[in-house]
Amino acid sequence: MFDFSAPLFWYKLVFMGELLIAEALATYTLKKKSRFVLRAVLSVSGCLAVAFLYPLFSFSYNAAYTSVMFFILFGSTLIGMKMCYDESWVNLIFCGIIAYTTQHIAYEINSLTMTAFDLGNMGSYYGGAPSGESNPLMYLTYFCAYFFTYWFVWAFIEYRIRRQQSLKVENLSLFFFCAVIVVIDIVLSTVVTYLPYVPESKSYKTVIGIYNIISCGLAVGMLFSMLGKRIAEQELETVEDLWARERKQYEFSSRNVELINIKCHDLKKQIRALSEGHEVIDGEALKEIEKAVNIYDGAVKTGNDIIDVVLAEKSLICESEGIAFTVIADGGALSFMGKTELYSLIENALSNAIESCLKTEDKSERFVKLHIRRISGMESIHVENYCKEKPKFTNGLPETSKGDRDYHGYGMRSMQLISEKYGGGLKAAWSDCVFTLDVAIPLQTGQKLS
Repeated sequence: MFDFSAPLFWYKLVFMGELLIAEALATYTLKKKSRFVLRAVLSVSGCLAVAFLYPLFSFSYNAAYTSVMFFILFGSTLIGMKMCYDESWVNLIFCGIIAYTTQHIAYEINSLTMTAFDLGNMGSYYGGAPSGESNPLMYLTYFCAYFFTYWFVWAFIEYRIRRQQSLKVENLSLFFFCAVIVVIDIVLSTVVTYLPYVPESKSYKTVIGIYNIISCGLAVGMLFSMLGKRIAEQELETVEDLWARERKQYEFSSRNVELINIKCHDLKKQIRALSEGHEVIDGEALKEIEKAVNIYDGAVKTGNDIIDVVLAEKSLICESEGIAFTVIADGGALSFMGKTELYSLIENALSNAIESCLKTEDKSERFVKLHIRRISGMESIHVENYCKEKPKFTNGLPETSKGDRDYHGYGMRSMQLISEKYGGGLKAAWSDCVFTLDVAIPLQTGQKLS
């Protein structure tokens, strides 16, 4: 039971350490329970204790017993993860399978490299016989195989877990299908290890090793394709939620602007009546009142009520914040778009521009320009604004500078989806403290060129 001379006895602990590291890389962004550090220390200690105390007998060195041993050790790590993370069993098993598969791929790469270059025989761990003389290249190969495999999976695959607002595995049939693939691959790999074969046949070992690596890699890819789909669904749900909010905002803003314009029209009549009467009223004061009223009274008429509503609101903000707001817009060119979509497109573009301008204290630098026109069969929306610092771009879109990313940052993505819906596209750029946004939408069927 405690045969300290058997390599497999110590490999249990090595395997457990490798698996725990892989699981830590796959789970550290999940929702943690209270006193996480204490729970983690106890869980790791418990898992290592299970690996140390797992019995080995004279009949233990066969495929069946070894396979059962590995899965029991794996099960103990799942219990440890459940103690540490406030997640469902499905989520933890998902991460555990990713970690186990990563460890197995690293093991196979290490074994394949050692076999190809005659560095040693890793299979001796399973046979209970001494592994022979070690050499520095064995340790270097081991370190490189595990380090680069773990890093690759973490950097290029597990980032999907880190991007999730909350990990949610929904396609259970595909999940369990991939799990079965991994289980069969690992069990068959163990069986092959104990099958008699010609030791000098490197090609035999090489083919088996390559097969194991490819099959496990494909299983990992299939598992993470589920997360990629879920991320896209979460993004779409968020954008649709924003559109629903903006639809309500447009309806509210439209009613408010209409009421304000009516009141302003009545107020202007009263001002004129007072100025023509005999009451003594300061003329300059009347001019200032009329100037303020004109902000609400639709100073910019684009030929599109939706755009006019947005401009009425943004004009007031720009006036109060000292932002030079220039508009040259043919609103009728975008009459084919849905009301909510058009409102969302213009409102997001101008809100982002105004927000960027407000980051500078020098009001003389603040400006926003909006041009809407038709160019060569395309509906063009062009926005320019002052932007002191160059934003960070990801996939052609600027990242939000706000800390709360639940909704912030989706405005630009929302505009991109709207433009793509109508067969167009969106492009953002920054140069010399000027941020530009261009949306181009093809002329829709039934419209005439200007």
